[in-house]
Parts: sequence; structure tokens; C-alpha cells
Amino acid sequence: MPETDTDRLKEALDGLGRMSEQLSRMAEEQSRQLDRRMKELFDRTESATERLVERLDREFRAQIESLRRELAQLERRAGSVRKRVATKKAPARKKAAAKKTAAKKTAKKAPAKKKAAAKKAPARKKAAAKKAS
Repeated sequence: MPETDTDRLKEALDGLGRMSEQLSRMAEEQSRQLDRRMKELFDRTESATERLVERLDREFRAQIESLRRELAQLERRAGSVRKRVATKKAPARKKAAAKKTAAKKTAKKAPAKKKAAAKKAPARKKAAAKKAS
């Protein structure tokens, strides 16, 4: 039975159809594999990002807590320095007041001495003048 052109054409078309179906299945399989790989990559990236965010969160919280402790320590130091300064200023004020009082007393006495010295000086001049004559 000789094959006719139509039979050969039908066989060629059937072969092309089978090849097309195989190519289609292979493309679908590759598409599914690509989707799986993309999902895996996305999941790994998401997981890595979450770990990074958690690590950064822990680090920031630790640094903030450290800064809070340092700030509290500085506030305590500042408070003790303020107390020391306040206790040192109070006696200094008393001493300054005592110095002012002493200075006032000295100032009152000093003019009296000057007057006395001034009174004595002319007397000496007179005596010296008497001796010269």
C-alpha cells in the first residue's frame, strides 16, 4: 500500500503536534521550576531580612539601654557636683561677709589714724620751724 502525500502530511502534522505538546509541557515545567526557585529565593530573602531586622532591633535596644544607664550615671554625678558646689558656696559667702565686715571696721579705723597722723605732722613742722629760727 503506497503512502500518499496526504498520509505523509498527516503523519508530519501528528509529529509536529506531539513535538508541540512536548515543548509546551517542558515550558510549563520550566515555568513551575522558575516559580519554585523565585518563591524559595523570596522566602530566603524575607527570612534573612527578618533576622537582620531582629538583630538590628536587639542592637538598638541594647545601645539605647546603655545610653540610658550612662545618662542616669551622669545625672547622679551632676547632682553630687551640685551638692558639693552648694556646700562650698555657703561657707564662702559667710567668709566673704566676714571679710566685708572686717574691711568696714578697718575702713572706719583707718581714717581716724590718718586724722591723727595729719594733726601730728603740722606740729612737727612747727617744732622744726622753731628750732630753725
